[in-house]
Amino acid sequence: MARIPISVQKFKTEKYDKTEEVKYLFLIEDGNKSWDLTYQCTRDELLKFKDQIDKVLADTSTAEILRVSEEEAETIDKHHGTDPLCNGCQFKMTHNCVTCLFELQSPLERKLFVELRKAYISFNHQYALNWRGEQISLSGKSYDNPTNNFKDVLTIADFYVEKRGVKLCVYTDGHTYHERTEEQAQRDRNIDRKLQELGFNVLRYTGKEVKENIQKIISDIKSWTENGYR
Repeated sequence: MARIPISVQKFKTEKYDKTEEVKYLFLIEDGNKSWDLTYQCTRDELLKFKDQIDKVLADTSTAEILRVSEEEAETIDKHHGTDPLCNGCQFKMTHNCVTCLFELQSPLERKLFVELRKAYISFNHQYALNWRGEQISLSGKSYDNPTNNFKDVLTIADFYVEKRGVKLCVYTDGHTYHERTEEQAQRDRNIDRKLQELGFNVLRYTGKEVKENIQKIISDIKSWTENGYR
């Protein structure tokens, strides 16, 4: 984490009448450690400086902070004001906002994304694999493109975790097991079987599990990546 080369220290001085006076010492350090600059100020001066900092921060827009377009910033601000997932989120106004709101596919993925971050689990999201078990780019792919389509894509895991030789694909399904059609269920089974043949482990969770028992999911993922089993 980058360190701001400015610090403030409080100290007391003795006046000519033997009373103490509180002052503040600004220390500005050179990045190359070749010089330091100090400045003494009063509490009123320090408060004035604080007001200036607050004003600059207040005048900095979401687009400027997150380096996104004004349209994207408007979407982010709207979510921050109305979206329960954003309420109290410790990653608000960080680069995670951009990933959460624009790269993930559903509220279920967003919820698990935040919990994985909080648990300090390293992962890739929207992780595409080809039929040989290799990561594949989705850039420019479309279903009607004869040369850059999805026929080489085996699956896109919602989250992919790899640690200590364990390769784990995690999926959050928007339907329960009973709600899936036989075609959907068969497709998932075929994908899971192929992934297992290629040396991957697969965890699938229903929307109900993500909403009601998210910590059990985090525990499952940790068990696989730390111990090699669920």
